[in-house]
Amino acid sequence: MAQNVDLNEVRRRALQTQNMGEDLPSDPSRQVHVDREGNIVLDPNTGERRNLSSVPMKTWASLSGDRQIVATRFPRNTTEQVIGGVRGWLYNITSALGDLYTLFAYNDGSQYQVLVVFPEVAGRVGAHDAHLFSNGCICFGNGGGLPTLEQAYAKSVLWTAGFSSFLRTGNFQFSNNN
Repeated sequence: MAQNVDLNEVRRRALQTQNMGEDLPSDPSRQVHVDREGNIVLDPNTGERRNLSSVPMKTWASLSGDRQIVATRFPRNTTEQVIGGVRGWLYNITSALGDLYTLFAYNDGSQYQVLVVFPEVAGRVGAHDAHLFSNGCICFGNGGGLPTLEQAYAKSVLWTAGFSSFLRTGNFQFSNNN
């Protein structure tokens, strides 16, 4: 049976915490928890806390926010697309070594990913050698993705330079694997 919870209070705590730039607030008046039955718990007693999960309060991805980032930070050739049922941003980059790439940035529900659409490289190189997963998504490090669309775009541009170098020399120049 679902518990009654003040969703306006949950919203207030989330917005206050996000505005302070925090993810997991230390102040109990801004914390939100869930129990193992899926109930939201706002003000647990001290003993009850050890059996609760803390809710990260970072900002959720927003389509309007993404559109603003794309309009001000992405190449002018960027278009909003739905590929495989996923909404994201398709853009072309010419790497520092002159190679053309078509990339697709999207939010996977928790992080931003970038898929290499062109050239067709999925499954053709090792993830550790070229920082590319077998599905064609760029590996940005631990967890694979990045927390913001802007970061995913910026690092994808750097990846094109590293991958172009890898194609020529066999070394991804921005990696400590060399």
